[in-house]
Amino acid sequence: MPGNKPCLILSLIAIIFSISINTFADGSLTVKTDPEGIEVWLDDKFIGDSPVFDKKLKGGRYNLKLVDPVQHSSTIEEIFIQENETTVIEKTIKSKYGTLKVQTDPEGAQVYISTELGNTPVSNDFMNPGKYRVEIRHPNSKYHPMVENIIIPRGEAVSISKTLEKEEFLNKKAKLRIVLGAITAGGIALALIEHSQAKKYLLERNNYIREGDTKEKWETLNARYTTATALKILGIVGGSASLVGLEIVAFF
Repeated sequence: MPGNKPCLILSLIAIIFSISINTFADGSLTVKTDPEGIEVWLDDKFIGDSPVFDKKLKGGRYNLKLVDPVQHSSTIEEIFIQENETTVIEKTIKSKYGTLKVQTDPEGAQVYISTELGNTPVSNDFMNPGKYRVEIRHPNSKYHPMVENIIIPRGEAVSISKTLEKEEFLNKKAKLRIVLGAITAGGIALALIEHSQAKKYLLERNNYIREGDTKEKWETLNARYTTATALKILGIVGGSASLVGLEIVAFF
């Protein structure tokens, strides 16, 4: 037995040396992603969610798979682990969706695309890339609705910020209708008044001979009759034109 002690000691030394050599020969892997929380797989073995720091591995080639659990997408690449070195993998996972953010002043406006997206301020990170017609409506009817056509690229964010315009107490159409209504009423009133005046001046003019009036008086009455008749026609034409205008404005 005493003769076996040197052999035993040498065996233990060899084992310890082998373990230390193998441990020293291992490499390590660090995986960082943006965003974080991406599943990290090595040769179909799950090693954790990113970020993963200093994962001890034997030197050699591995298949690294990154899986986005939210988007249900993945990327695969081959990596090589060097002995006694740390391999660092940094990846930005580009979303297959786009982002739409909508803000309004005042807040609380309803945002519609094909369906209601929500009330402002609102954000959606899962918009399919493409063209959209965005409609913004505030529940308070004094604010004008707004429409904007946008394009959302893949992996990018589009922001809409709008100040909603208040509805005027009287909009342009209402003001125009009031003006046309006033002209119509004024034209009719003018036509009625001047019709009455014209009849009066016509009667006086026709009676001037019987009353022995002079030619100068006849000419004065005739001029007044002519003026009243012209004003009556003007009132009729103006009132009629304004009435037609009212109908046109109401139609559109």
